[in-house]
Amino acid sequence: STGGGAPGYQIAYGVVVETAEPHGYPVDEMLLMDFSTDHLEGDADLVGGIDGHVPTFVYVFPYDEKRMFVQETLLCARNHRAKAKSINMEEMIRRVNKRLEHMKLTVLKRYDEEYSVIPMGGPLPVLGQPTVAYGAAAVMVHPASGYMINRAIKFAPEVADALMDTLRATDSPLLAAEAAWEAIWPKHRLIERDLYCFGMEVLLDLDVKLLRDFFSAFFADPKEEMWRKFLAWDMTRPGEKPYTMAGFMILQFLRGSIPLKARLVREAMFKDGLHLLKSIFEMPFPFD
Repeated sequence: STGGGAPGYQIAYGVVVETAEPHGYPVDEMLLMDFSTDHLEGDADLVGGIDGHVPTFVYVFPYDEKRMFVQETLLCARNHRAKAKSINMEEMIRRVNKRLEHMKLTVLKRYDEEYSVIPMGGPLPVLGQPTVAYGAAAVMVHPASGYMINRAIKFAPEVADALMDTLRATDSPLLAAEAAWEAIWPKHRLIERDLYCFGMEVLLDLDVKLLRDFFSAFFADPKEEMWRKFLAWDMTRPGEKPYTMAGFMILQFLRGSIPLKARLVREAMFKDGLHLLKSIFEMPFPFD
């Protein structure tokens, strides 16, 4: 299935800063996925230049008017792909500093630094094996966003119930392990994962202009319901087909710019597009 090959990696550096001046962000809001590049204009050290550099975005979580958590994030990359080069942590730190300098903020204190490298996509563990994994060990990281904590918390009761009910009914640890794996990766989540992994493969190769187009379309839902469910991996109920998710992806396509549409068509043709159809509609193909 899609995503069974090499994983991508999300790289991030975050830090809480205390500034002499008010930072200017609303303290009752968070900034999500800001791909702006004003702070990189004229940057002689920027590999690839303003149009060809490896794109990163920033999260900002204000605590008060002069304290905020700032995190620079490379959404997903693989070093061995020509158009999906990664960058090192030092560059992530440099870009955070460039953002703060561009805002003309005087940093008085830095604390609670965070360095993270998160595998995304890649092969699943052997489902049904006697050893039950959970969280990152069960590859529960969202392949298109890098999020996981919400899923690990939300699905924990389901997995615990599966273990408990099966042990009570059969007194068999092996059957209990199989039930736990089924609770972690039921069929509808495996199908969704194919779609998410395809999304990851698309995002790997987009330059900063196409990424902006993509996320402008992504966050265009006026009710915010669809993209919230997409990021939370919560678009399909047990036993359902992932038609809602497929519909959201089609809506993404219709909202996108002409260059983005052309890229998405190309990616669908050359990156497991047929396997996506198989996953969604359970259609057999002669090469399976």
